[in-house]
Amino acid sequence: MENRTLDLGGLPEPIARGLEVVAQMARTMALNPDEKPAGPLRELPAWPLGVIGPLSREEIYGDYNCRC
Repeated sequence: MENRTLDLGGLPEPIARGLEVVAQMARTMALNPDEKPAGPLRELPAWPLGVIGPLSREEIYGDYNCRC
């Protein structure tokens, strides 16, 4: 398996740490595919109206990074 890195530059620290945890979980699952999850799997809720369209990072975060 090739080694890949995540570019987390520009993301708030709590989100970057969360993504690092998810990436580590994915690596662990890739190395141990026969191991079952600790708890029951839940289906994630879906938006009932379907996909609205693509969003840019600026549209998602809006004025979050505003230096007013």
